[in-house]
Amino acid sequence: MKEETIIRISVRSLVEFILREGDIDNRVSGSMEKDAMLLGGKIHRKIQSRMGTNYTAEVPLKIQMPCDGFVLQIEGRADGVLKDDGKVLIDEIKGTLRSLEHLEAPVPVHLAQAKCYAYMYAQKERFAPDVQMGVQMTYCNLDTEEIRRFVSHYTVQELADWFLGIVAEYEKWADFQYQRRCKRQASIQKLEFPFDYREGQRELASDVYRTIYRKKNLFIQAPTGTGKTMST
Repeated sequence: MKEETIIRISVRSLVEFILREGDIDNRVSGSMEKDAMLLGGKIHRKIQSRMGTNYTAEVPLKIQMPCDGFVLQIEGRADGVLKDDGKVLIDEIKGTLRSLEHLEAPVPVHLAQAKCYAYMYAQKERFAPDVQMGVQMTYCNLDTEEIRRFVSHYTVQELADWFLGIVAEYEKWADFQYQRRCKRQASIQKLEFPFDYREGQRELASDVYRTIYRKKNLFIQAPTGTGKTMST
């Protein structure tokens, strides 16, 4: 049976590729960006720790979407999942240097990321199409730690229709990647080692190939007299 080709992409990369229109703040660059990322991580953890026992932080999610000739694997990590009285809310946290008083609605690409997680979580838990899910965007100012939240609700069916549309948009680009990979692999099969093998090299190359294919450890004895053994 032929092994399926899997093309992997993160949720963030997916939505940024299809929907990105600009960043929430364009003042961060270079070393400032690194500092903002570190501070953003601390803010994430601080907010998550305050959300109570019904809140699960950093929930890994993955979904595989069959395409023509390959499987698109979309994966990521939701910042938080809040379960309360039978209801589920997906929380996406973003740090910003922008004043939150000027933020009237979630940035579309951020909301899209949260909606992806909501659909993926619904599929993981096998929710019925008519189940309603909450999607929360939590923005935090990195300087003042002020927080502003935006909450919206969708049925699983609404999330499915939207998510499948996003995947369909990306599939044509993923297909380019898949076709390029197929051509590359086909061309590789015709290539030969461009130099003459020295004594023992052909056998060594064959042993290395078989070891990698079988996912085993390879032990190579150095020429007599060195007293050294190499392993891979």
